Amino acid sequence: MKNLSYTQEYYLCAVNDKGELKTDAIHGALFAGAVFELLDNGYIEFAADKRERVVVSKPLDDAFAYLKPLYDFIASQKKPLERTSITDFVFNAKHRNELISTIGSSLVVLGYATELPLPPQGLLKSKTRYAPKADVEKPIIEKIRAEIIEDENMTNETFYLTVLLTHSNAIHNYFNKIESDVLEKRLAEVRNSDAFAVTREVFESVMAAFVWEV
Repeated sequence: MKNLSYTQEYYLCAVNDKGELKTDAIHGALFAGAVFELLDNGYIEFAADKRERVVVSKPLDDAFAYLKPLYDFIASQKKPLERTSITDFVFNAKHRNELISTIGSSLVVLGYATELPLPPQGLLKSKTRYAPKADVEKPIIEKIRAEIIEDENMTNETFYLTVLLTHSNAIHNYFNKIESDVLEKRLAEVRNSDAFAVTREVFESVMAAFVWEV
C-alpha cells in the first residue's frame, strides 16, 4: 500500500462501511494515533517541565497535512497545552470532525476511501463521511498477522497500529479469540523488549497521558 501512516491504516480498519467511528474508544484511539504521530515525527514535543504538556516544535510538512486540525489546535495555544485541554479536542464535535475529515479525505486522494455525502438535516449543513473501499484493510491485517502472530520482524509502526486496534476493540473484527490471545502476548513481549524501549516510552506516555494506560 502507498506509504500510509499507522493513523491512516487505523482509520481504514476501524471505520465501518458507512464511514462511521461507532464508539468513544475508536474515536479516542484515532486521536491518540494522531497525537503520537505528531510527537514521533517531531512536530510537537513534551514541555520540558511536564510530560503531560505539549508544544509545537516545528512547522507541519505537507505529507502530514491530514493532521493539520490537531496541529493547528496545539499551535494556537499561548502556553503549553495541558492534558485536560488537549483531550477537549477529541470531545469537541467540530474539532473531532475536522480531524476525521482531513484523515478521511487524504485516503480518498490515495484511492483507499470513498466520499459519502449526507443530506442536510434541518439547519445543519450537509456532511461528508469517508468510507474505506472494499477489502482495503486486508493487506493491513495480513501485515499484522505476519509480523506479530507469525513472528516476522515487527516494525514500530505495526506495533503502534496493533495497540490502537487492540485498545479500541476494533481488533476483534479481524482476529479470532486464539489469534487475539497471541497478539496480546506478543504485544506484552514487545513492550518489555530493549529494541522498543525508547519509542515505547514515548508512545505509552501519550496513551497514558491523553487516552488510557496501555
